[in-house]
Amino acid sequence: MTIPNAVDLASIFGRIVAALRQEQGASQAVLAGRLTWDRSLLARIEAGRNTANIDNIFELEEVFLADGLIASHGDLVELTNRVVREAKRRGLRPVVGRVEKQEEHESVEAAALDRVVARVVDDWLVELRGEPEPKPPRSKRRR
Repeated sequence: MTIPNAVDLASIFGRIVAALRQEQGASQAVLAGRLTWDRSLLARIEAGRNTANIDNIFELEEVFLADGLIASHGDLVELTNRVVREAKRRGLRPVVGRVEKQEEHESVEAAALDRVVARVVDDWLVELRGEPEPKPPRSKRRR
């Protein structure tokens, strides 16, 4: 059964992992090496083809904690929750389990999900680092 605008949680989680890895400036091979995983496992998790188990999540959090991308264990779940809320707000339907998709819908949903993940992760990192939000440019007044 095809569910319009459906995105599965494994894809959401995988895209978050990929976004944090990219923030590190690391390749899949480098991050997989730090985790002592085969690169293909990381690639499958990032693509949403494998669901991360609790051990995978804990190991990812250990690396992301060390790199200052999260503040505590449980933050990957919190990030996933934030992406789910924002995806719903934008009309996507997060679901558990694999979803049968028609090709034309898959690329639209993937692009929309990528935008949501990028926005939420960027906001997360700004919040985590305590960086001030950029101020809008001031208009120049003539005196």
